Amino acid sequence: MLLYEINARLNGQRFAEITDAQLHRYATLGFDALWLMGVWAIGPEGVAMSKRYAPDFVGSPYAISDYQFNPELGDEADFAALRARARRQGLRLILDFIPNHFARDTPLILTRPERFMHSNPEWRDEYDDDYYWHPSGRRLAHGKDPHFAGWNDTVQLDYTVAETRDYMRDTLVRLATLCDGVRCDMAMLALREQIRRQWYPRLPREIFDRAMPGEFWDEAIAAAKRVNPDFTLIAEAYWDTELYLLSLGFDYAYDKRLLDCLVAPDAPRAVAERLRSVSEAFLERTMRFVENHDEERAAARLAPLANRRAAALVCLLPGAPLIHQGQMEGMTEKIPVQRVWPLHRHAPDTALQAYFESLLAIARQPIFREGRYSHAESSIPRATSFWRAYGTKVELILIPIGSEPVSLPVAPSVTCPPPAYRAEPRSARLPGPPERPLPVTPGSDGWQLDATTLAIGFEESPFVRIIFDAKA
Repeated sequence: MLLYEINARLNGQRFAEITDAQLHRYATLGFDALWLMGVWAIGPEGVAMSKRYAPDFVGSPYAISDYQFNPELGDEADFAALRARARRQGLRLILDFIPNHFARDTPLILTRPERFMHSNPEWRDEYDDDYYWHPSGRRLAHGKDPHFAGWNDTVQLDYTVAETRDYMRDTLVRLATLCDGVRCDMAMLALREQIRRQWYPRLPREIFDRAMPGEFWDEAIAAAKRVNPDFTLIAEAYWDTELYLLSLGFDYAYDKRLLDCLVAPDAPRAVAERLRSVSEAFLERTMRFVENHDEERAAARLAPLANRRAAALVCLLPGAPLIHQGQMEGMTEKIPVQRVWPLHRHAPDTALQAYFESLLAIARQPIFREGRYSHAESSIPRATSFWRAYGTKVELILIPIGSEPVSLPVAPSVTCPPPAYRAEPRSARLPGPPERPLPVTPGSDGWQLDATTLAIGFEESPFVRIIFDAKA
């Protein structure tokens, strides 16, 4: 799945104002789905609180009152019409599911206060900044990542309460009838052991086990898939929880560690070690990105050549590449989710846009969408290498990491492709037009590549594809 993230409020268009021409453009670029980030109504108290930080803040779209559309964007009928128009273009629409918390002034507190995390110093250490007094007289916890202070515009859900789990499961089921998938915010915070460590460390294990006997996610995902088998669930995941969340039924999980490697001081080594350590199955079920709304802008963080190479790696590995609104235009301003307009005018980088168009044209080919993958090792310094195969075609991808120029050895070599790929070395060529033959000398422990032709390939592109035919 190739996913494009649109900040729904920053986009400045109501659902009805997103044109068929725009949708057609996204589909033509090769995107399978649009993630409309931040579509839900937010609490008025969160809006007011955000203005303490900046007068043009209008509240966080992750501090929601409930799962009703923000009236500034439209209503459920408007969204349904947009979804129908997107479907005609072959596009699916992904929305946010926020399992950990609601807005601190959600009306649900008045009707169902037991669903939320109340102060109880007997069971945990508590810090004043992580709690607030609700007008009902209840002292409630803010939604929280254990490594940071509580999000003061939110209230934490309590998943040890069966009614909470039922309500959030039913909400997810409703979303499965409303849209084509969800990106689940901070999905690992709803894991059973995370809840116990963070909120109930002093509660006896047997009491906790009775209160929350199993995981929330597997039951909730199964219920959503029953009403919509094609419903796609994406886990925002950190702390090496990806594989566990995938085992609970998620279709994809974030691979944030690859981005960390791409921006590390020793990025070539870090990326190489990361790709050596993960399987093809892991890559197929994870989502990679060079930026999103939580991360720094790629064009601000990376030099132009390093940015192009990083984008190629994200798009040509197996799995689900994510492209963020503004990324293809080279936008450098990171806009907080509480702000709905940029502070600075930005002229699109037309050269970068053209590069992304050509890259996405490659990424949407079947060999990269559906093909097999095998990690490779090459003698080219600072380059990541891998094989892809589909039908009668095999490709070797060589992507230098960082912004250093390529320095080829006299006789560059790469580890052999898997025998099952049946790659014919005599058919090697660089893609055109026109295609350029590339001499390859097979050996028992690797294939030697012609340095002169390879150097031309790196002069013409940030990365190199070498195409082979499969033997009959």
